[in-house]
Amino acid sequence: LAQAMQARAVLGPVRSLSVHALRLTRLAMSIESGSSAELKPWRLSASVVVLAPHGSVPDCSLTGIAADSAPRQDYRVCMLKRAARSSFMPDTMVFPGGAVDAADVATASQLLVGALSSQEASVRCGAVREVFEESGVCIFEPKVDFSSDELLAWRHRVHQQSSEFQKMCCDLGVTPAVDSLHYWCSFITPDIEHSRLKKGGFDARFYIWVPHEKDQTASKLGAALADAQETSELVWLTPSEALAAVEAERIALVPPQWYILKELADACPTLTLVPRYAASTDRALQRDYPIKPYPVALSREEQGLVLQRIKGGTEAADADGKQHAFALAFPGDEKHPVFPGCIGARHRLNMTGEMGKKMQFELDKFVPEGSLPLKAATSKWYSLAKL
Repeated sequence: LAQAMQARAVLGPVRSLSVHALRLTRLAMSIESGSSAELKPWRLSASVVVLAPHGSVPDCSLTGIAADSAPRQDYRVCMLKRAARSSFMPDTMVFPGGAVDAADVATASQLLVGALSSQEASVRCGAVREVFEESGVCIFEPKVDFSSDELLAWRHRVHQQSSEFQKMCCDLGVTPAVDSLHYWCSFITPDIEHSRLKKGGFDARFYIWVPHEKDQTASKLGAALADAQETSELVWLTPSEALAAVEAERIALVPPQWYILKELADACPTLTLVPRYAASTDRALQRDYPIKPYPVALSREEQGLVLQRIKGGTEAADADGKQHAFALAFPGDEKHPVFPGCIGARHRLNMTGEMGKKMQFELDKFVPEGSLPLKAATSKWYSLAKL
C-alpha cells in the first residue's frame, strides 16, 4: 500500500499521466482516503492447466512459432481464447476455468469424501466443472466414454445451469477426479482491476492436470473444443510456443498465465517431470498464501531500459505522455508492500503494451539465498466472498 502511495508522488500531476499511471494514482488516493479497506470481497475461481502428450493433440496455426534454439517440451498446454464480448480479459488466451459457485459446494459435499477441506474440495469441483464446460475435457473417476452428441448436450446443460454438473455425475456414476489435480499457485486480482469489475476480482486457484499416457482420456484430448460462448477458440501449444507467440504479438496473455507457462518452459521439458515439480517448495509461485501483484512506479529512465531490453526501443512514452512500460511486484520483491524481500531483492514482471491486450513480458527475479522475510498480512489486505 505504501508503494502505491509512493507511486502517486513519483508520477506527478494527474493531467499528465498515462492510463496506467492514472490508475496507480487513483489507487493511491483511495488508500490515503481509507476506502481501500472497504474494497468488495474477491471471488473464488479455479483454472486448470490441462497438459497433453505432444502427439495426442492437433497442431494449430501457432505451432512451431518458437525459435529452433528454444527447448521443446514433449507436451502441449490447452489454451482458450476468451470471447471478444467478455467484460473480463476479452480476446485473451487463458487456461480453462471460471468462478466457483454454490453448486460446486453442493457437489463437493454430496460426492466427495476425503482429506480435503470443504473449501478446497469445492474449488476443485469447480475446476473440473469449468474444464468440462469450456473444453469438453473429462476429469472423472471412473473414466466416462461420451458420444460426441452426449458430450455436447451435457456441456450445454452444465453451461446453462451449473447444478446440472452434479446431476450428470450421479446419472453416469462418476465423481470429479479432484485428487488428480496438482495445486500450482493462487493469484489475486490487483486492486485496480478489482475495483473496476462490477462483481470484483478473483482469488484464482491454478492447478495442473496430467493425464496418464495409457489412459483413454489422453487419446481423446484432441477432440476438445471451445464452447463458442465464453470462449471462441481452443489451441494446443507447448509452453515455449505460447511464450514465443506472445513475443511475436500473435496472442495476448495476462501475467498469471504468462508466469505459469514460463515456469513450465524453464523447469519441465518432459511431461513426467511436471507432477514432481508441482510438489516442489522451491518454485517461485509456490506459496502458502495468494499472490497479489502490486504496481511498481517506474521512472522514465527505468521505462526506457525495460523497453530497450524487451522491444529494442528507448522511448518511454509518446509525445502525448502514453506510457509504454510498467511493472508488477510479486512477493519477495523489495517493493512489494505486503510480502517484501530484503533490500535489493527483485521479483517482478516488467511489461510493455496495455494490460489485457497484446503485452510483452520480462521476468526480473533476484531473490538472495535464504528464507523470504515476510511481514504479517493485515486483516484488511483481502477478503473472500461467501459461496
